Amino acid sequence: MDFLVKIFKALANSHRIELLHILRDGEKEISDIARKLRLPYKTVARDLKILERTNLILSRRWKGVVYYSLRNEDHFEYNKVLFNLIEKRYERSKK
Repeated sequence: MDFLVKIFKALANSHRIELLHILRDGEKEISDIARKLRLPYKTVARDLKILERTNLILSRRWKGVVYYSLRNEDHFEYNKVLFNLIEKRYERSKK
């Protein structure tokens, strides 16, 4: 159960969710991610570390550059289902 709590905490930030969407297209270098999100490098680096600690993403170093990718596409699909459910309930609560 602690694992789920860590994942939900990691996903409780809109930048991290956007980051996962970017990585869905494939492996990216941190500068590319920061540019796409229009966020400071340090902010993106912190968010990547949080996602990496929850095992949602992987990192690899090549020639001094760190590349990040999704660990498992299944995590993304699970989150998509969860977010759709939350969005539907939110829409119902507004009526």
